Amino acid sequence: MNLLPKSVNRRRHWFNEQNFLSKLARNALCLGKPVAVQLYTLYLLFKSPETPLRSKMLILGALVYFISPIDLIPDFLGPFGFTDDIAVITMVCRQLQATITPSLKAQAQAAIARFFSQ
Repeated sequence: MNLLPKSVNRRRHWFNEQNFLSKLARNALCLGKPVAVQLYTLYLLFKSPETPLRSKMLILGALVYFISPIDLIPDFLGPFGFTDDIAVITMVCRQLQATITPSLKAQAQAAIARFFSQ
């Protein structure tokens, strides 16, 4: 079942799992560990079959905004360019805080730790 409008479906090559993971990997250090963990937590929550549809729609909006080349503040401005993305990610994480389990967060922290190993 495809939940995206036709106009987005025509551009779905921009909005896929590989592009999300690739952009997260490229920008993890710039985003910072807490935000990278939040992003990956949202990604895992989106993939979970137990997550309600309403929550998945909120997560999808945040993930698409992160992947999208069209931003309020362009990402090429380094850390400053991600402030709008961080605001959206943080807002969605706070709204879904009750659905984020400790094991899900631990999974995300383990996955993101490889970008921040010293």
